[in-house]
Amino acid sequence: MAILLPNSKWTKETTPSIYEYIKGSGNRIVNPSLIFDKYLFWGESNGKPTLNIKSGKNRIDYRLEHFKRVIGLGSPLEPARYNQLKDRKNSLPRTCTFTLTTRTRLIVNHGDESILENSIALYPHYGFPIIPGSAIKGATRHYCEEFPDEPDEVLIKKIFGNSSDDKNAEEGSIIFLDAWPASIGNNFFETDVFTPHYQDYYQGKDLPRDDQSPIPVNFLAVRKRVQFEFAIAPSSICGEDEAQDCIDKTVGLVTDALRTFGIGAKTGSNYGYFK
Repeated sequence: MAILLPNSKWTKETTPSIYEYIKGSGNRIVNPSLIFDKYLFWGESNGKPTLNIKSGKNRIDYRLEHFKRVIGLGSPLEPARYNQLKDRKNSLPRTCTFTLTTRTRLIVNHGDESILENSIALYPHYGFPIIPGSAIKGATRHYCEEFPDEPDEVLIKKIFGNSSDDKNAEEGSIIFLDAWPASIGNNFFETDVFTPHYQDYYQGKDLPRDDQSPIPVNFLAVRKRVQFEFAIAPSSICGEDEAQDCIDKTVGLVTDALRTFGIGAKTGSNYGYFK
């Protein structure tokens, strides 16, 4: 992540031309994921970089401006190219796809390392939101562990496998692929905000007292009513006679898990639920 201080010589000489190039190229060339990770403008206060500058009654939130810039870029992919890319992802033999729609906002990989303090899972080359297959598998297995009678333990082991530490370790019979939006578009994201009321306490500086000034923190989230296409496929150890049964049951489990428990960060605050 580049820290672009407004008064540095490099910033003064190069930033205008870079920004005009990004703004002028529209959504056909610029990678929103790259901008999100690497092109953040900072303010400067007493010679130090800051994401918030207060001037009188006004406050400049550089993080919020950064998110708005990313949202405004959209995706550089045309629908036909996107569908080709999605078909390649789902090209394993006997891949089964199904769609679910976000019922609430969604944040996956919120805790990934980022200079912004919070992140989001984006496809690295084209900037559209994704849900990693590992996250889908983990959320579904958690659902099965919470409701052990549905399905039975034998089927859970067959679908997910078990730990490599187990002397009878087995590979799972289902491969969970990343979920992508069902179609490409420029309306996936919106900004949201949370307000930590005891910031000094969270930083280990003071007790949690009510006289501490809360500073709102903006972050990027996938908006409601975005349709995702999920994909699973039988692994090489899954026999022909049992593949369809495992696929059908896994589709039901993923659907129930994401409707019941959600996926990603802040599910306890009503994020990450599907319908």
